[in-house]
Amino acid sequence: MNITPCCIVIFGPYKSGTTGLFYKIRNSLSGTVRTLFEPKQYVPETGDEDRWILAKTILGAGDGPETVHYSDFLGFEKKIYLCRDPRDLMVSGVLFMVQQEPSIYKNDERLARILTLLRQKEADPESISLCRLFERIVDESDHHSFGQVTEWLGFQYRWLLQFEDDLGDYCRVKYEDFVDGKLESLEAYLGFPLTGEPRVDPIHDHVPRTLAYDNWKNWFVEEDIAFFKPFFDAYIERYKYSENWRPSHKQSISPDHCSRYVMRTVNKRATQFAGSQLEKA
Repeated sequence: MNITPCCIVIFGPYKSGTTGLFYKIRNSLSGTVRTLFEPKQYVPETGDEDRWILAKTILGAGDGPETVHYSDFLGFEKKIYLCRDPRDLMVSGVLFMVQQEPSIYKNDERLARILTLLRQKEADPESISLCRLFERIVDESDHHSFGQVTEWLGFQYRWLLQFEDDLGDYCRVKYEDFVDGKLESLEAYLGFPLTGEPRVDPIHDHVPRTLAYDNWKNWFVEEDIAFFKPFFDAYIERYKYSENWRPSHKQSISPDHCSRYVMRTVNKRATQFAGSQLEKA
């Protein structure tokens, strides 16, 4: 089947499956492909009109000097908007933020304190809430306060809904459908089958965690329901996620998806940082 190349962009917040979908699509394309992995802008190059352009951008409301020029991608022929149950997204996001903050992952004492709390959560999931873990991780940072971060969280979940409203022609994909392989609507929108595997290149292999959903039920306690519900209610209603906030009766958290995952991402980040410092030397 001969398909004319076009420009495709994936929009989604951190931990919504953008990396997995990016590789699924890339590995399904034939011909020349220019890939843009979390670019801040799109700068056309000679030859773009004759090849596929595949970009994936992270949706973040008002991210300061690192703000993505989303308008650069709104003219792409195919736009994909990813959503995910915000409760699962919150669990993944809290763990992922450790390797995003140099003042934590470069400080052995701070990192050790966080790992102690995560191992406590693994041993007894009800002993500490996710929102308290969230707060403790933010407090270990040199650059953020918990008040500022929670204010941004509320703004982010309102902004995500508005961003989708302004997209025009696009295809919405739920993370949960991607995990289950339910991509018929996306294939119809793109005009070609997604036969490639979502095999992630080694440089990005720290991103995937559980590749599952409803894991939040093993993490949330009553304090989390009271804390997060006001932030997520409108998003949950929009995307028709379950309004049942009841956690699992018998909670279980695998170290592979908690403390060991954090160590894996931190070690990956430390290796990348060391490499970049060597390049400058």
